[in-house]
Amino acid sequence: MKNAGPFTHSFFKLVCLTILCTGFLPGCSLIPSTSGLVSGNGDNNPQPVGTIFFDDFSLNTSGWDRLETDLGGTDYMNGGYHILIEEPNTDYFSTLYRTYENISLQVDALRVEGPTDNNYGLICRFQDEKNFYAGMISSDGYYGLFKIENGQYTVLGHENMLLSDVLSQIGVVHTLKLDCYQDFLFLYVDGNLLDVQQDQTFTSGDVGLIAGSFEKAGVHIQFDNFYLIDPEAAQTQENQE
Repeated sequence: MKNAGPFTHSFFKLVCLTILCTGFLPGCSLIPSTSGLVSGNGDNNPQPVGTIFFDDFSLNTSGWDRLETDLGGTDYMNGGYHILIEEPNTDYFSTLYRTYENISLQVDALRVEGPTDNNYGLICRFQDEKNFYAGMISSDGYYGLFKIENGQYTVLGHENMLLSDVLSQIGVVHTLKLDCYQDFLFLYVDGNLLDVQQDQTFTSGDVGLIAGSFEKAGVHIQFDNFYLIDPEAAQTQENQE
C-alpha cells in the first residue's frame, strides 16, 4: 500500500488577509479542450472526448488502494471511492498505478461530512509519496495547484491558496479536472478554469486522488465518475468541430 496512507503536510491558506500555516506533523491551442467536461452525475452524461479510462467505483477491483487504519483510510463504498482522515494536518491519497506524461483527470467530488476547512482533489505525475503535482480545492472555497517536492508543499504561482466564488456552495458535488500537459498544469472546477501554472520538475508519473485535513480531523470525501482523458485527442476533436 505504498501509494495510500497518511502523509503530513504544510499548507498555506489566505483567510481574511491572515496567513494560516497548518504546521508540520508525523496541436493548436496549448490549453487542452474544455468541451469534454462533465458536470454532475456521469451516469447521465456522455463520456468526455478522448476518454481512455473510466471508473464509477461500482467494483472494488478496479485498481485503487484499500486501506484502513485508526487514523483514516481509503476504500470503495456505496458506489463511490471514499477517503477519511481522522488525524489533523494529514493527507491520504491513492494512486492508480498507471504512468502518463500528458494526461487529463476528471472526477466528481463531495464532502460527506467533517470540517469545511479541508482539501481534496487530483494527483498527476506522482513519483512517490513525497513528489507529485496536485490540483485541490477546499469546502470553504479555496483552490490551488500544488507541487509536492521532497515532502514540501508549494502553491504554484501564489503564496497561498486562493478564494473563489465558484466554490462558495457547501454540500454540492463539484466536478474537478486537472490537465497535466507539457510543462503546464490547468485546474478546472465545474467547467471553470481557475488556475494555470507552469513547472518543469516532474515530466511523467502516476495519477490519483487526494484528500486531507487541517486543524480539525474527521474529513470525509467521496469521489465518483473518475476519468482519464487523452488531452491531445480531445484537442484534435475540438479542432475538427
